[in-house]
Amino acid sequence: MIGKKYEISGMTLEIKADAGEEWEIINTTTKEIIYFNKIQLQNAIKLGKVIEILDGSEKSLRVNA
Repeated sequence: MIGKKYEISGMTLEIKADAGEEWEIINTTTKEIIYFNKIQLQNAIKLGKVIEILDGSEKSLRVNA
């Protein structure tokens, strides 16, 4: 998951590192580093609340499990 980019609630987020039970994420919209619980992110992906941003493309992909 490290290096993947997602859009959640209008924020563009990039996973930077594994921090135990959380992901270290940079909010590229505000340039802030935040920590996101891995289980919460996985649940958001499963519920289709997250859009994965594909590298090298302006297209995005809605993640559905």
